[in-house]
Amino acid sequence: MKLKSIIFSLALLGCIAATGCADKSRRTEIEQRKAALKEKQDSTLAASQAELAWVDSALQAATAQHERLLEQLHTGNHSQERLQRLGQELTLARLHRDSLQVRFDVLCGVIKYIHRKQGQQP
Repeated sequence: MKLKSIIFSLALLGCIAATGCADKSRRTEIEQRKAALKEKQDSTLAASQAELAWVDSALQAATAQHERLLEQLHTGNHSQERLQRLGQELTLARLHRDSLQVRFDVLCGVIKYIHRKQGQQP
């Protein structure tokens, strides 16, 4: 009976010791993951901000091009062929401008999301 009690006590101590080590290992793993997440967020934020700067300048140029074509279309007398070509150019310029606008909006959303997530972290 005493031997069973000793064996049980040793087994219980072994479990407690193993659990304590697992908690430390688990805490270390959690801290490593938090650090990796912060690093990933920082790098994604920097890349998104750099891309946003490029998209913003491209969007401004595309908007200006679209406005120029629209002005050309509304001013002056143009031949039917010239009107058709201007209409096609205007459509392509509008598509390009709109796609850049969507990219701009998505990048702004990504940046806002990362800022919000970083604000929630302790």
